[in-house]
Parts: sequence; structure tokens; C-alpha cells
Amino acid sequence: MSKIPMSNELKPISVIAVIALILLAPSIRDALREEAATYVSDSESSHDGLPESWNNSQVMCVMFPSDTPHPKFNSGVTMIESDGSTYGANSEFNGTGVCVGGFTGFTEGMTFFLNSTNATNGDLDVSYDVTEWGPYVHTIGGLNANELTGNFSGAYWELLHNGEISMVGIGDLIMSEGDVLLWRIATW
Repeated sequence: MSKIPMSNELKPISVIAVIALILLAPSIRDALREEAATYVSDSESSHDGLPESWNNSQVMCVMFPSDTPHPKFNSGVTMIESDGSTYGANSEFNGTGVCVGGFTGFTEGMTFFLNSTNATNGDLDVSYDVTEWGPYVHTIGGLNANELTGNFSGAYWELLHNGEISMVGIGDLIMSEGDVLLWRIATW
């Protein structure tokens, strides 16, 4: 049996191929993770459409209007873990936005809101004014509701708590395990 001598030209190509695989590994991992993402499918649950791994954890979502989408979260709803890593995107939602989840232990709504938006590495910067009634959130992710114009008198960021319009502001909201907060633009 004769050995086939390895060409010196193949060695650099092999090294380049290994380096390329190492550099592409995070992209491959993210693509596989997105394909493997599974979501809660229960229309009676406030976790409907969210990752199954977030069931019974605290989640905060922000939905953006179709005519003023977020520059980064404009294709389905991007799911971000509490550590800032991307879980995937669910295109089954009616709209675009982002959900940040997998949190536990928060009891104060405002503290949870600020911590969850911080997990997006600055993509959901929040601005609010402190009024005699508590914090008034006017800007999320660069979208200032006070600056929106259209066929309406005014707009504001509306807060839903477990699928229902919150009866208190974010500063007075008491959180429980498994709570889902959702912010969306509402008009009058």
C-alpha cells in the first residue's frame, strides 16, 4: 500500500477551514437554536406565543406599531433571555416587537421593567417622567408616544398585565411569579 503524500498546499487550506468553522460557530448555534425554539400554544395563557422555557417566569414585551417599527425588532417578535442572549423570533405574533423573559423574584413593576429593558443592551432605552401619580413612561426603544401623529388626538404607552389593561401604573404594580407585562401604543 502506498501512502499519498499530503501536499503542503492542503495544510494552509485546512487551517483556514478550521478557523472559518470556529468563527461561524456562534451563527450556526443561533440558527439551530432558533429552529429548535418551541412556544407556548395556549390562547388562555398570558404566556401564549412565548418560549415554553419561560412558562411560570416573569416576562416583559414591547409591541411596536406597524407604521413606526423598531429598527432592530421589526420581523416578528424577538425573544431575548434575561441574560441578554437571543432565544429566537416568533413570527406568529400579530405585529413586531420584543419580549424579554426568564426572570424570577421581582415584586416591584418599575424595577422589573427597567431590569428587563436593560437586558436588551440598550435597544429598549426607556424615558419617563415622575409625576404626582408615579412614573409616566413616554419613550420605549426610541419611540416617544407623545410625538406620534395621525388620525387621533393623542397617544401613550399602554400597560397590560397578564393580558388585561393594568388598573395601576408601572410604579404601583405588584409583580408575582409568572406575570407577563406588555407595552403597546394606544390612542385616543
